[in-house]
Amino acid sequence: MTFETMEGARTDAQWAILRRFGERFDKAEKGLADRFADPSVRRLAAARVALEYAVMQTASEKQVSTAAVVQALQGASPQQQAMMVNEGRAAMGRVYGIEPDILVGAFAGKIVDVQMPRGFGTTPEFDKMIDSARNSVTAIIQESYSTRGRFEHPGNSSFVTLTSDTATANIKGELATRLAFMESAIDASVANGALTQEGAAMLKERVEAQVFQPRPPQLTSFSKAFKTFFETQGMRMRAEVMKEVRAVTQSRTVREIGEKLMLAPKAPEPVKNIQSLER
Repeated sequence: MTFETMEGARTDAQWAILRRFGERFDKAEKGLADRFADPSVRRLAAARVALEYAVMQTASEKQVSTAAVVQALQGASPQQQAMMVNEGRAAMGRVYGIEPDILVGAFAGKIVDVQMPRGFGTTPEFDKMIDSARNSVTAIIQESYSTRGRFEHPGNSSFVTLTSDTATANIKGELATRLAFMESAIDASVANGALTQEGAAMLKERVEAQVFQPRPPQLTSFSKAFKTFFETQGMRMRAEVMKEVRAVTQSRTVREIGEKLMLAPKAPEPVKNIQSLER
């Protein structure tokens, strides 16, 4: 699997979870009206039902051809599909009080097959994932460096929802989502036996260190002053973003649905040729 293929699978899984959540949430809430009189409790229960449905359905179709998945949406226009995704994102944010893309990124990490590096080695796909995340960190810190000394309203304490610098708000969200995906993929590899707990802890530490360290892109050099600023800001950002990411990836909801994913029957491997059946 190339990095581009993996990225496509990640974004497709996230989009599918949001869309299915948007489709199912209102139905689930109405279906629970008789069981929960308190609207807030009913909303939370409905979100749990809708989220599990969305994740399990997306996982069950991950080996289905793209054409087959698209065919299921033929009755919906691109605008209607986008509306479903937006509805899912809005409802998820209201109920759980978090950035929805981080949550679906965590589940995508459990759905998409990601080849883990062995020992101190690496893979081209993993290297590119780290580079993409590091580029986001660099862009955020460059913006902060260029506006240092200016007054900023403290706003929300969340790393992702802190939008005083609107130029990097989307980059912050994508960084946290990508890190949630990587973190969750590593956890999934432990669950399926591809990594030990110790190996996973070492890999997580290596990923974080590489993502938040000041390594300039090719053909670019950092000044000494900026590198010093980067090192300080990078450590602070690492603590903030990983605290927020792990509040999601290590949550009870993600853990319980992740356990059900592991117990779900796996799709059979496709037969490549008839000779393989005769051996």
